[in-house]
Formats: sequence, structure tokens, C-alpha cells
Amino acid sequence: MIAFFFIIGSHFFSWGSQPVPNQMKCGKCGTVDTFAKKQGMRFITLFFIIPVLPISGIKELMQCPVCGTKYQTKS
Repeated sequence: MIAFFFIIGSHFFSWGSQPVPNQMKCGKCGTVDTFAKKQGMRFITLFFIIPVLPISGIKELMQCPVCGTKYQTKS
């Protein structure tokens, strides 16, 4: 008998890193700095690591350079 088990979950993956021309203040750590513009989307994952199937559209984000908090921008 062959037994298989799969552990699935979801995770938000982001990519890219373009500096934003103006400085912003982070709501979490209070840093005022140039944030990084990124894109990302949520995936169903296999073993919580391997992205298998996208379950959301591409979202535009800004990421704090100090604490890494991501904020979704209006698109």
C-alpha cells in the first residue's frame, strides 16, 4: 500500500524592488525613509513553501526598508 499526504496552505510572495521617489513614514516602526515599490500575489502552496496555484491578482505594495512591513497601494 502506498500512502501519500500533502500539506497545503497559502502564502503571499512578493518580488521586485524599485525605490519610491518620495519619503514616507512607516506606521509600524515610525521610520521616515524611501520605501521600496514591489509587486506580489497570494498562492496556494505545497508544504507551505512551493507555490502551486495563484489565488489572487497581482497587487502593488510599498515595503518599509527597516522593519519590512508591506502596505498595499491603491491600484
